[in-house]
Amino acid sequence: MVDPRDVLRVRWFLQRVLALAELVGWALLAAGVWVYRHTLGRVVSAYIRWSRRRVAEHLAWARMPFGRDAHRLFPVGPQVRAALRSWHQVGPLAAVAYFVKAFILLQTLLNLGRIVNAVTRWSSRVWAESERAPVVWWAPGGGLWGQARQVEWTGEQPGIDVTVVTTFRAFGESIWRKATQYLPALGAPEGRPAEAATAVFGLVLTVALLLALRAVLGLLGRRGPTRADSKHGPGFAAPHPRGWWLRSLLSLRPGAAKRTRPVVVLIDCVGRVGAARHYYQTITQPHSAIYAARVDLSRVERVVWSAWKVRHRQVPGPRRREYRKHAADVVGAIRRLEARQDIDADTGQVFEEMARLLVMITERYAQGRTLALLDPKDLKDAEPAVNREWVRLIILGVVMTGAAIAAGLSELSAAGSTQIVAVVGAVAWVLLYGDRLAPGDVLDVMRGQSRK
Repeated sequence: MVDPRDVLRVRWFLQRVLALAELVGWALLAAGVWVYRHTLGRVVSAYIRWSRRRVAEHLAWARMPFGRDAHRLFPVGPQVRAALRSWHQVGPLAAVAYFVKAFILLQTLLNLGRIVNAVTRWSSRVWAESERAPVVWWAPGGGLWGQARQVEWTGEQPGIDVTVVTTFRAFGESIWRKATQYLPALGAPEGRPAEAATAVFGLVLTVALLLALRAVLGLLGRRGPTRADSKHGPGFAAPHPRGWWLRSLLSLRPGAAKRTRPVVVLIDCVGRVGAARHYYQTITQPHSAIYAARVDLSRVERVVWSAWKVRHRQVPGPRRREYRKHAADVVGAIRRLEARQDIDADTGQVFEEMARLLVMITERYAQGRTLALLDPKDLKDAEPAVNREWVRLIILGVVMTGAAIAAGLSELSAAGSTQIVAVVGAVAWVLLYGDRLAPGDVLDVMRGQSRK
């Protein structure tokens, strides 16, 4: 018999323990909030105030050359200010992440030979051990559907990697044996009708198995909402595309810094246009046209080429052609406007038109309107540009690959081969790009940006 008083005592004890735990939890939370406000909170507040001050200074610096015409030629909308504020807030943190990631990639590149050798040795060892390792009971040769494969017992259990390779190898060998036994009968079914029928049924079952696996993967991908998800409802963002983690790993401009950087580049270009206009009004017009200012818009072109890729995380395949066509039209209009610096007599008017278009592109990009960076009237009679950077990149890759193969076949040492490949790559880089592309813009080329 259980004494009811003991049950009441246990219940009272548990209630006191829960009350004490709740009290300790609230005390720890209050202490954590107090410590945050007086230590890290002050640092965060000071950092945010510094970033806002940097935004004001940046805009004042860019709008200074326009003088009294800044409100007319260089208006700044709330979306542009928000993007610029986000850039100044995450810029220093992104710089740290950039250097860390670049250092890791550099160390990987310098030790690529050791990594490849280690992977090769590991794969060779696992493949050799898989020939002597026992097969799991449910795989072909494991004893479930027939005689188990006889192996020499060494007294040591194989590792998980050897077991996985052995299992896949057993399935592959079994499928290959069945295919070589029955598929040739399809060439002459009248002579081997039983084997031909078996091959047909096997193909049908294979297709059914693939469809079943696809359905299972679809069900696993469409899992129900968790308890945390049920509090916020469904999200609007599309799922991550395939290989997004690899792109994020190789990208040297992570997160918000990558999406807001085009706004910073465009604002700086508008500031340079204002400086050129001021120089034209104060030096060129009063003195001589020999002192003519010119603005290079190559950075704007690279921003426009990749605007839809950077601004949006994922773009469906059927719409990519539309994005590329609009980017080519906008780049064509920018090149036509850049050429007018050497065509029109009133260069000051050209600079004002250039500032208007760049401000429009900046505002539209900050708003996410990457399919309307310019109005149709601004794109009228503009010849679409052509992106040929992939051709140069492929040529550079072929040249460096050929140099690496030739150096490997030669009798040079490893250090000499590496130097030969580096010299050939540098020469090919100069011949293909010259001074049009800086080493830091390789990522821009990979995104599809072009200057030619």
